[in-house]
Amino acid sequence: MNRGCSEPEPPSTRGWIYFDAACRICAAGVARWGGLWAQRGFRWLPLQSPEAATRLGVSEAALGEEMRLLLPEGRVLGGAKVWAFLLRSVWWLWPLGALMAVPGLNRLSDAGYHWIARRRHCLGGSCARRPAEKRRHRTIPFVELP
Repeated sequence: MNRGCSEPEPPSTRGWIYFDAACRICAAGVARWGGLWAQRGFRWLPLQSPEAATRLGVSEAALGEEMRLLLPEGRVLGGAKVWAFLLRSVWWLWPLGALMAVPGLNRLSDAGYHWIARRRHCLGGSCARRPAEKRRHRTIPFVELP
């Protein structure tokens, strides 16, 4: 077999990253940066997949609360712990991932992650969860806002 002309062998699967495919920010992030982790053996799957709740061992109601990482040995990480783990798999992002795992900073990372996760459908200019009437016109007493 001529190894010089063969394509590189894909890495073995290191984990399955479940993300909210209905979230514009999440989907755009996967489209832009997902390949960085795909090259390292991580596979991106929508939380909306039919088997997601069963594979992750969570209820359908809890499924959309945070992104999750299923590791080959069956361990499941959620939220900021996913990012800390993923960042440590890339040599130039490793320091950031290590910082996110430091006691104290991990609580801050987790709080920041959950703040964004709760608002992910309303970030980026429009809110998919609010009625259209409330999105178009906001007021503060005596001040009109766009």
